[in-house]
Amino acid sequence: MKVLFIATGYLPYTFSENLCNGKLVYALQEAGWSIDVISKKDEGPTYSTEWQVPWLALKEHTYEISYPLGGKLSRMYDLLTSSMVMCGFPINGIRWARRAYQKALELHKKNHYDVIITRSPNDIPHIVGYKFAKKTGVKWVANWNDPASTIWPEPYTHHFSERVYRVLDRYNKLCLSHATINTFPSNWLLNHFQEYYPFLKNKRNAVIPHIAMPDSLLHGMKNSPNDDKLYMCHSGNLSSERNPELLFKAIRELIDEGYALIKLDIMGHINDYTQQLIEKYSLNGYVSFIGGFPYLEALEKMQSYHVLVLLEAKMNKGIFFPSKFTDYAQLNRPILAVSPQEGFAKDMLSQYGGGIAVNNEKYTSIKSGLLKLYQSWEQRKLFEEYDTNLLYQNFSSQRVVDLYKELLS
Repeated sequence: MKVLFIATGYLPYTFSENLCNGKLVYALQEAGWSIDVISKKDEGPTYSTEWQVPWLALKEHTYEISYPLGGKLSRMYDLLTSSMVMCGFPINGIRWARRAYQKALELHKKNHYDVIITRSPNDIPHIVGYKFAKKTGVKWVANWNDPASTIWPEPYTHHFSERVYRVLDRYNKLCLSHATINTFPSNWLLNHFQEYYPFLKNKRNAVIPHIAMPDSLLHGMKNSPNDDKLYMCHSGNLSSERNPELLFKAIRELIDEGYALIKLDIMGHINDYTQQLIEKYSLNGYVSFIGGFPYLEALEKMQSYHVLVLLEAKMNKGIFFPSKFTDYAQLNRPILAVSPQEGFAKDMLSQYGGGIAVNNEKYTSIKSGLLKLYQSWEQRKLFEEYDTNLLYQNFSSQRVVDLYKELLS
């Protein structure tokens, strides 16, 4: 199978979405697929900007599109030119999309691809897929890891002007309706798309979860936690959207009730909002920031905890599939999902075990879940009662590769 893979977020820049794409390409290449990747330099926060082990095998098949920023007039001319070439969408990212499209046609002349796959972290790669598939007749798989720009739920909603909304809505409809197959990481996200774009119910859609790290790359990682306390870790920065206040309140009450052998580390950068909450609930010594780490180092460090914490924003439905959920399951550490009452995390843990989902709007629910984990740890039954093996099978690299093989056969 010869695949052209288009993604604005990709390695060597090790942000979460970029890693999702890199793990997928690595696993498909390991399975014998021939894959070329057209990507973009990541200007955002990242732990790595240079190609490093274990991703070096992907470098020679990666084509990173770069171009000068240019002055104001040249940028305007380039934006209008690129917009006309790419179906009349004068939107952010269209300059990259035009160049990616031209590179895709150049590579196709040499390699004759069987399929083009366009991926997040934003919607821009899909216009490349649309133009390329229309021009060449190659089958096109459009993957949507997050809601389209126009349908993000609160508290993440983008408040566009009416004019910008119309442009982006037209863009989304064009891409969703013309893809050979649209893929989503969970049924919850697929259903969210179908609420806003009902025509998708008559289209070919598939659910393919975020892929775990290929097992061949995790060989030798065997950390284990100390047993003097219940050690917990949240991977990723916290914010006003992912508000930890109710979690901190629950921890404080447990400590006051005598369950004091507890420690929560936040693997991310310090921010004033969270630090103020730590002070408010007198949790210095119980809750700490430990900074950020490169991906493989972070995975190894997370093995030294008893419980891995997922904290989500308050939403009516938990439509997101956080990529860290896959990491947590692969590391076989019990998961505490502080999540919406209905949604992806609760469904997965209810069906496959591996942890506890608690209502992120009720601190009593959070406290109850924490207490169950604490008591299980005290009885030395934690890993037995909350084994994530069954959960992990949903995301293993072998299963995801098999899903792609079935999808494209």
